[in-house]
Amino acid sequence: TIFLVIDNMAKTIANMMVRVMREPRVYEKMVQEIRQADVSSLQSMDKSLRYTEMVILEALRLHPTLMRGIRAVQTPNTRLNNDLVIKDRSMIFFGHLVLHRLPEYWKNPREFLPERWENGSKDITPFTYLPFVAGPRVCMGKHLAMLSMKLAMVYTFREYDMRPIPGEEKEMDWDYRFTIVRPTKGYNVIFSRAA
Repeated sequence: TIFLVIDNMAKTIANMMVRVMREPRVYEKMVQEIRQADVSSLQSMDKSLRYTEMVILEALRLHPTLMRGIRAVQTPNTRLNNDLVIKDRSMIFFGHLVLHRLPEYWKNPREFLPERWENGSKDITPFTYLPFVAGPRVCMGKHLAMLSMKLAMVYTFREYDMRPIPGEEKEMDWDYRFTIVRPTKGYNVIFSRAA
């Protein structure tokens, strides 16, 4: 699990940075929070990075590390609501990417809006947000991944600024062909010491 967390966390951070640097309002608010955060302990840092957590959750919604989940049916002849019968030992594929963008569950589903997470997951329909899956099969590395991503953002943005190369501010294209969502190409950015 540790290796999966590290690999998926790195992909999420890369996707989040590509996205956030193209959202000036979100970037400024997140960086300001990071630079004012109490980082005297992991617990205080975790509690003082609420907006950064919302940014991570929103990045995972729009660009989930894994696009789909797979489950095996264990109960013989499972009947769904519309009288569809699923045979025993069948495999069910469900798309995180599709689910995370359905307008019946998400207001302005294609927009990057970290504020939709202000009330935590209270306003989210259960089982419509699955970057870590949910229920009894929830990823056991979820909390480690979230804390590690916050730490990565703190160590990056406490002392550095990041911005896209002039002329590439809105250029962003994603590859959804495989199970892992990723930018179609590498992105050049300008890192500079924070003033």
